[in-house]
Amino acid sequence: MSIGSFQFRPGVVPSLVFLVLMVLLLSLANWQWHRAGEKQRLLEAREAHREAPPLMLDRELPEAVLDRFRPVRVRGHYLSDQQWLLDNRVYQRQAGYHVFSLFRTTSGRQLLVNRGWVPVGHERKLLPELPLPSGEVILRGHLDRPESVGLVMGTPPLESLERRVVLQSLDVAALSAARGLGLIPLTLVLDEGQPGALQYDWTPVAVMGPERHLGYAVQWLALAVALLIIYVGVNTRRVEPKEN
Repeated sequence: MSIGSFQFRPGVVPSLVFLVLMVLLLSLANWQWHRAGEKQRLLEAREAHREAPPLMLDRELPEAVLDRFRPVRVRGHYLSDQQWLLDNRVYQRQAGYHVFSLFRTTSGRQLLVNRGWVPVGHERKLLPELPLPSGEVILRGHLDRPESVGLVMGTPPLESLERRVVLQSLDVAALSAARGLGLIPLTLVLDEGQPGALQYDWTPVAVMGPERHLGYAVQWLALAVALLIIYVGVNTRRVEPKEN
């Protein structure tokens, strides 16, 4: 293709490499853009529910999306037959677990309660003893989903009947289906000082805010523009006029 005294003649291999890299850079920019939108919605949801009246889990069922971060109040009792320990939770630079226990409301519904953080200890083989209060109690807290720990290798032992199970990830719906528990879709994160509460460690929104994701999106777009300029520049030549 000729434009004035310049000729653009890209090779097949450089063009294929350019297309692959361009698609990759634009995909990364688009992903960061959407992540920024998700973080912004999380912040807005948290602020919207900050002053909302508590949801009474004894009588009302939460919406998995709309009621995330909403304060709740529930009456019932803990079920002490099994607990799940979500691994790779760090508190004040110390490795530990988030402890999830089963709870049954006075209306018969079951949910997972995030009781808080406990340290790993000296040996991972020795899991911590985590006693539960007996009898009927009233719990206060906030609804949330278990945090993601990124890449997870293997299938979590959701059907295990061990009294304490260590997990790398915790999908409430998958656990409920595997064990036939009929769990409420969100977990109850206990407020400080509640019955059965451990070390409070709730971060409703990840440390990286939406502005950081927007910055990364701009960086990926800038790299895509730079790649386009390099591709055009390398494959464009000036054509010297032929002498008679």
